[in-house]
This record gives sequence, C-alpha cells and structure tokens, in this order.
Amino acid sequence: MSKLLPDGMSIRWLGHATFIIEGPGQKFLLDPFLKENPKFPRELEAELFAPGAFDALLVTHPHYDHFADVLPLLEGDPALKVVTQFDIGEWLKAGGIKDEQIVGMNTGGTLPFGGVRITMVPAVHTSSVQENGVQRALGFPIGYVLRFANGFTLYATGDTAVTMDMQIVRDLYKPDLVILPIGDFYTMGPEQAAYALKLLQPRFAVGCHFDTWGGMPPGRPADLEKELARYQIPTQVISLKPGETLN
Repeated sequence: MSKLLPDGMSIRWLGHATFIIEGPGQKFLLDPFLKENPKFPRELEAELFAPGAFDALLVTHPHYDHFADVLPLLEGDPALKVVTQFDIGEWLKAGGIKDEQIVGMNTGGTLPFGGVRITMVPAVHTSSVQENGVQRALGFPIGYVLRFANGFTLYATGDTAVTMDMQIVRDLYKPDLVILPIGDFYTMGPEQAAYALKLLQPRFAVGCHFDTWGGMPPGRPADLEKELARYQIPTQVISLKPGETLN
C-alpha cells in the first residue's frame, strides 16, 4: 500500500473496533479489546501492555467489546491516561483508578492533548457496563474527532447508526479519514455507513466492527465499496487486516 498519511502518522487495526492511532508525538489506543478479541494479533500483547506504550486510551463507550482491557491497562501503567465520557470516568474512579489518570469530558467539548485537539461528538448507540452479570446503563456513547498539529483530521465515529450530526462534523472539522463500523446488526451496516460517508466526504475511510466472531454481523469492506459507489464521491475505502498498519 502506498503512503497515504502525513509523515509521523499511522493507523493500526487490532481487530474489531480497536485501533492504535499515532500522530507526531502522540500515541493513542482506541477502545481497548485485546486479550479476548479473537482477531487480536497475540504477538503484540507484551508490547501493548508494557508501561509507556501509549499516551492515552480513548474510550467511546463501556460495552465489553470496547472496554475489556481498560482497567488492566490503567492499573498496569500509573502514568497512562484515559479520555472518556464524564460518567464513565467517574465509574472508573469509583473502581480505584487514580483521578489524575482520568480525563472525563463530555459531548461537544474539546481537549488539547499534546499537539492534538480531541473533540467529543455524539454517537447513536447504547452505553452500559456489566456488573454482577447484568448490563447497567452508564454514560452516553460518543465518537472522537482528532485534529493533529500537522492539519490532518481523523474522525472515529464509535459504535453508531448514521446520523445527521455527521453533517455537522463535516462542516466544522472536515475529516480526512473516518473510522466507522460496517458490520450491521449492532451498528451501521454497509448501506448506512455509505450514506454516513456521503455526509462526511472524507478522503479515506476504514471499516471496523465486522467478522470478529465469524458469521453475523455480515457487513464487509467490499460491501461498503459497493454501496458507496452509488454516491459518486471520491472517498477511498481502505481494507485492513487485523495487525495491518495504514501510514
């Protein structure tokens, strides 16, 4: 794959909805679901759990398949921070995570983090955590817009259906790259995801949240490309395999 991102930037898919997002001087882990993720490249485990591997975790919501390794990572690295929705941050504090590790912001807010401006935007989904075998509502689902000092903008939608709020994201932030779910059933499928890209019109898109366990949900990158063709926009769909890096 030819180079698509600015120097010093890379996006690495770790399966499901977990990504390493690296920009000049900053390295983030989005929605940590590693040890029990069937598609996670096991050879990377020691590296990713080592103290200092990341500057911050970015959490869109606390469903198990986005949140399972948040506590182990924070407990294993006292210098590691987590950026998340306010209520989820308070839940982590109640569970023993240090206040200084938690940045609990809210929808619409922007956080300067090193050379990156992190803006929290809405998602259309549910948000809950499992306690004693029961799902309990916690916080709100969100996505992130990351604006890097080099001018590159990335929008990670989180788990969501298509929403007209994406038009606002386009108008305000003009994302260059969008990471969005395409699997269907629990999130957008290819049909909705293609319409989301019509609203956003980024240069590049990376699909996720598909084929983690095989079978359902059914959406695949090729299906997204087929649906996207009807809109005649120049967005390039990048198909990654777990462990592969876009740079």
